[in-house]
Amino acid sequence: MKRWIAVLLAVFAGGAWAAESGVLAKAGPLKQEPFADAATVAELPAAAPLEVLARQGAWMKVTASGQTGWVRLLSVRLAVGAPARAAESGLAKAANVALSGSSGTAVATGVRGLDREQIANAAPNPVEAARLEAYAASGDRARSFAQAGPLAEQTVPYLQ
Repeated sequence: MKRWIAVLLAVFAGGAWAAESGVLAKAGPLKQEPFADAATVAELPAAAPLEVLARQGAWMKVTASGQTGWVRLLSVRLAVGAPARAAESGLAKAANVALSGSSGTAVATGVRGLDREQIANAAPNPVEAARLEAYAASGDRARSFAQAGPLAEQTVPYLQ
């Protein structure tokens, strides 16, 4: 029985500790901790090769240029074919759920802002603005919708 457990652990652990590699999509700071206001360890150039050691929220702990620190998740392009948990077999994923209660799968979405060039070249689009207005609900319709469900009307002051 112990032998089977050891074999199963070896099968399911295969690749789990393999590091992912990639490059920095654009030049940016390597931070001491996973926070925007953390001390900067180094400035990394665009396309700097790196090895991912850990992930935490919107940050990745990496080794790059002989230094270890944190970079923003959206600044990293992982190498094609990099080992990842998504590459685990269905059996390994099922075992992970059975053992930990978690599939190990997480989804995150990020939105990047506009760069200076995009802002400088921005132009109004009245046709699209009119299409957007068509989706707006009237005050009366919104109130009747709220009253049909367990929703209560409330006023939220604007942030100053």
